[in-house]
Amino acid sequence: MKHFFLILIFTFFNISNLSALNSIATHAIIYDYQTNEILYEKNAFEKTPPASTTKILTSYIVFDQIKKGNLKLNDKFRVSEKAYKKGGSSMFLEINSMVTVEDLLYGIIVQSGNDASIVVAENISGSERAFTDLMNEYATKIGMKNSNFVNSSGWPHPLHYSTMYDLAVLSKAIIRDFPDMYKMYSEKEFTYNNITQPNRNSLLELYEGTDGLKTGYVKDSGYGIVVSTLKKNRRIIIAVNGLESRKSRVIESERLLNWAFRNTKLETLFKKGEVVKKTDVWLGTKNQIDLIVGQDILTTLKSEQKDSIDTKIIYDKPIEAPILKNQEIGKIIIEIKDKDTLEFPLYAKDSIKKINPLFRVFSAIRYLIFGNINND
Repeated sequence: MKHFFLILIFTFFNISNLSALNSIATHAIIYDYQTNEILYEKNAFEKTPPASTTKILTSYIVFDQIKKGNLKLNDKFRVSEKAYKKGGSSMFLEINSMVTVEDLLYGIIVQSGNDASIVVAENISGSERAFTDLMNEYATKIGMKNSNFVNSSGWPHPLHYSTMYDLAVLSKAIIRDFPDMYKMYSEKEFTYNNITQPNRNSLLELYEGTDGLKTGYVKDSGYGIVVSTLKKNRRIIIAVNGLESRKSRVIESERLLNWAFRNTKLETLFKKGEVVKKTDVWLGTKNQIDLIVGQDILTTLKSEQKDSIDTKIIYDKPIEAPILKNQEIGKIIIEIKDKDTLEFPLYAKDSIKKINPLFRVFSAIRYLIFGNINND
């Protein structure tokens, strides 16, 4: 017996016209984690230097290698001369020293160490150049469609770029795929080589519910950040770039988060297994069948949109037995003002067998005379 289940996957639904909002960032996105809806975007699909937010992908790869059993947190990597001499933000590694993968991850995530990023790249792939091939392979699998990486740290390069949308997709992936290791992103400081450095993501301290992710800065694109905040079981991800200062980065991030949580609400339209229609069965041992949704159907709404929801149930009538439990029967179409139409399969709640052949002719006559006796 085949079983069919709905897997809720939204590509994206842009509802940025929910209310007036204009970010001072050159590039911005507000992204709902549960539904993948874009609540607001400004040049979110335009390529821009990701700077140190690149390190989210670097840490994703390390997390995945640990999950697959190829690495352990207590494995040690050697620090090369290239890593030791790299400029910019640093974990202050000593040349030829042996450093655990766990410390290197904290150095990448908390201290934004360019040196730590190069060390993991070289030790995983043999060279940073080879590691970037792996980065681009992972980016494609994750769903980052307009990104290209030529180093592991985010060091400026004309061929090193990403988009706010891609960074939001990456951020969702690391939270979803590695919930335990992702907790590293919420660490507020880390000490290595007797040097304590605070997490550059000050929103961990300033904005309730924030548990990640990463800041970034390069001269060509200004200050940027990717932030994830969880409030009342709802997670919002924002990504911005092109701000003039660290202060404006914090203020703008807070403003976008406030807008998202105040102006939109996550709504469950139907719960998994909920009956949305009861309809007649033709030539079955039961006269009716319940049609259900296979998984929670979620969407993000403004208050005025709650009264504009219209649903349509589509299926071929009459439904003829035999019917298998979880067999796809039809679909539900949901229309909401100022949103793209949503469409999901409907499934049979139970199995129904065919009736005894001796009774089929009587059922056929009854149907022809009386039609749909249940007024479906």
